Amino acid sequence: MQPFIVIRNYREDDELKCQELVRDYIMSFSSKSFFAFCFREITLQFIVITWAIFFIFLGVPLLFCVLTIPGCVFFLFTSTYFSFYAKAVELMRVKPSQSLVAECYEPFIFRCAPNEASYQIFMDEAPYDETYKNKFRRRIVATISVKNHHAVYNAAWIYRFAIAKNYPHQKIMEPMINLVSKNCTHAGYASLECTISEWQEHERDFYDDLGFVTRQIYHKQIIGSSLTVMKTQLTFGLRTDDTLQKQN
Repeated sequence: MQPFIVIRNYREDDELKCQELVRDYIMSFSSKSFFAFCFREITLQFIVITWAIFFIFLGVPLLFCVLTIPGCVFFLFTSTYFSFYAKAVELMRVKPSQSLVAECYEPFIFRCAPNEASYQIFMDEAPYDETYKNKFRRRIVATISVKNHHAVYNAAWIYRFAIAKNYPHQKIMEPMINLVSKNCTHAGYASLECTISEWQEHERDFYDDLGFVTRQIYHKQIIGSSLTVMKTQLTFGLRTDDTLQKQN
């Protein structure tokens, strides 16, 4: 039996699975961001200041001050982990207004890795009866949600984007983005906006291939101006009904 994926509208009973998917997707970037922060100038400054406080003010022997290095690294790791977890919880609490999910149907005994398997993609509904579908294990492997952008006029914002690990990113998310763009065009939006972080290189390449362009690059403050994360806001122009009428 060949596995297949159905891209359909979000239902209320999908919420718990979508929350788990969003949490795992966001937390998957915590390790990469931790290693990126380890080589920032602020990390070395933090270690030196902590070392100086222990040696000068607390009278700790210089040799034992070396222990501040793993202590600072552990503090950086926990801070990074919980900041990502807090972001995941924030997105999990937001109820989606317009959302799509990709529901994967796989055999119960499935030995092939997801990124090596060949999936059929169906929109809205698979052309199989319910008896045949019951022979498969069902799992939500991707979700995307959009809402009105508060800062950009007449724009929709992708705010809950997640895909399960090891699943084909391009094959699943491209038809979902195309369907979201179509729905936003029918709703009268002029553009589709999204924001990615500096460690999301694969997502950046994916959006570039779809035709998204950079609107702005900015640094989001984590701890004052000392620790920041580079963010890129991407935009995709939508062909509204008014534009199509003018062209005709």
